[in-house]
Amino acid sequence: MGAVSRDGYFVFNSSKSEIEYANPAFCRILSIEESALNDLPDTLIHKIYPEDLEHILSCYDELVIDGGEKKYLFRLNIGTQEKYLKASLVRSEDKSHIYGIIEDFTIEQENKIHIEQINARKNVTLEVLAHDLKEPMGMIRMTVSSLENDLDRLAVKDLASALHFIKDMCERNLKLVRSMVNHEFLKSSVVAIKKERADLVWELKDVVRFYNRSHLQHARNFIFSSAQEKIFLNLDSMKFLQVINNLISNAIKFTVDGGKIEVYAEDRTDDVLISVSDNGIGIPPAMRTELFNSSQEVLRNGLNGEESGGLGMSIIKNIVDLHGGKIWFVSEENVGTTFFISIPKG
Repeated sequence: MGAVSRDGYFVFNSSKSEIEYANPAFCRILSIEESALNDLPDTLIHKIYPEDLEHILSCYDELVIDGGEKKYLFRLNIGTQEKYLKASLVRSEDKSHIYGIIEDFTIEQENKIHIEQINARKNVTLEVLAHDLKEPMGMIRMTVSSLENDLDRLAVKDLASALHFIKDMCERNLKLVRSMVNHEFLKSSVVAIKKERADLVWELKDVVRFYNRSHLQHARNFIFSSAQEKIFLNLDSMKFLQVINNLISNAIKFTVDGGKIEVYAEDRTDDVLISVSDNGIGIPPAMRTELFNSSQEVLRNGLNGEESGGLGMSIIKNIVDLHGGKIWFVSEENVGTTFFISIPKG
């Protein structure tokens, strides 16, 4: 178990102050060589943040004195990286040994911190929206109330003017909402990923099944195919499916009714290839070099006037990069577009 585990297992002889056993993961998590285990207590002291040293020493004293099972959270400065570790420790009855498991939960901790920051920004965003929307919504309400009271006496041009005002006010404030939501959406995409083993075929098939059950099934043909029945891959399923959904959503915008959107997966020697294809209007040559940037130059409405926030493609590339993968596309105007994603198996 110790040889294959991703968690660090160790046995510490407290009377001799030396490590009697440590599995490969223990050395990897602490970024030390196996030959340096005998010097570990002295080495660890230099990896502890000065402001945390007193806390960690008191935890050690508590374990040695009280015994039993203990769980501690602490952080270490390993190279240029700050690591958050979780330790589950047991002291032997004769007080001679400490047995333990350490887990690296740096990603979980960073995500927790980032989520707290997102929640704080969300609260500020809601306060700003509530303040900025209060006045225009009040003006719209007053205009509608005036229309209701004078509807039978209004001339057509006055009615048209009032409706134009309401429409203009709604559009301007919808842009405000969309801008703020897109900004927060982009910020939320930079959370560190947490990879887990997943059956990519099942995940992608479920996405396509969702679109085939939606109201869009009568307007587009959604197809899934795979070179293998099962493809297992280490990835952050939630974030990666965000990529697939975004690509399908874009394909829908630029594919006419009756068009075809196909998702394909293939297990290759060193990587897994995923593609999302459509037979839509294609991407103009002038837009292709800046497509994965959030540049205003690549914004365009969908065939039915759907607006774009201009952040979707940059988010897609960011998430693919976090998986160590690559994304590219081929496109021909009035023929269609295919996006390719390769994710390494390592």
